[in-house]
Amino acid sequence: MARVQASLTVQVNGRTLTDKQSKAVLALYLNGTQRAAARALGISAPVLCRHLRQVEVKAGAPIMECGARGTVLNELGESIAKEQLALQGKLRERQQLAVACTPLTEELLMQALNAADPKGEIDVVISDDRHNITDFQAGLLDLVLLDDPLFAYESEGYSWEEVGNDRLLHMRKGDDYAVYRFGPQRLGFLSLDAEKTPYRVVRTYSSLGALIRSGHSHFVSEGLLVRKGYRPRGDEPAIPYAILCLYRQAPGVEEVLRALRPNAVH
Repeated sequence: MARVQASLTVQVNGRTLTDKQSKAVLALYLNGTQRAAARALGISAPVLCRHLRQVEVKAGAPIMECGARGTVLNELGESIAKEQLALQGKLRERQQLAVACTPLTEELLMQALNAADPKGEIDVVISDDRHNITDFQAGLLDLVLLDDPLFAYESEGYSWEEVGNDRLLHMRKGDDYAVYRFGPQRLGFLSLDAEKTPYRVVRTYSSLGALIRSGHSHFVSEGLLVRKGYRPRGDEPAIPYAILCLYRQAPGVEEVLRALRPNAVH
C-alpha cells in the first residue's frame, strides 16, 4: 500500500515529487481531464502525461484510471493531489478571512456578509460542497456553508453550527433519476434506499431549469425553488434538513457566525 505524506514537498513512499510532478497531479484533480489540466498549467498534454508517469514510477503503482471523461486520478492519485492542496494551504499566508457557499446558500451567506463584512474584505468562494470541503480541509477556507449536512457529520475534528433549515422535495416521474449538482442529494437517495424503492441515476444537472425540464425524477430544495420563482410541490413527503456551517477558529469567523444565526438582525 503506497504511503502518502506532505513535508515541505509532497512525498510518496519517501520519494519526493518535484514541483512540476505534484502540480501535474493537482491540475488533473482540479480540472478533470488531461487536456484541461495541461491548458491550466500552460504545457502540452504529452508533457503533462510525462510528469504523471514519473509520479507513478515514484509511487510504484498507477495513479490514474480510465473514466467516463477519459483518464482520471484513482484513489492514490487523489490522495497525492489532496496532499499537494493541503501543502499549499499550509504554506499560503492568507491576509483575509476566506468563506465559501453554494448557489443554494449564497443568499444566506451574502446577507450575513452585509453585516459582518461592510468593507468587503472577506474572500468568497461559490462552488459545490465537495470542492468547498476539500479546500476547507486543505486550510484554504475558514468557514463553509453546506448544502448537505452529512459533510459536517463526516468531518471529524472541526466545529459546525446549525444556521437554518430547508426541505428537500421529491419529484417522482419514474425510476430514472437525475442528480442536481447542488443540495443534499444524498439524503434523497438514502431515503430511496431505506424504502427499497427501485431507481437508476441516469445523469447530473448543474442547471435548475434543465433539471426541472428533464422529465427525470429528482430531488430539489424547496427554498431554491421559491427564490427562483417556481411553485414548490413534491410528489412524496418532503425531507426536512438542517443548513450547517462548518468552520475553524480564526479572526473574523465569530462575526460571520453571529450574522448567520437565525436570530441575527441585518
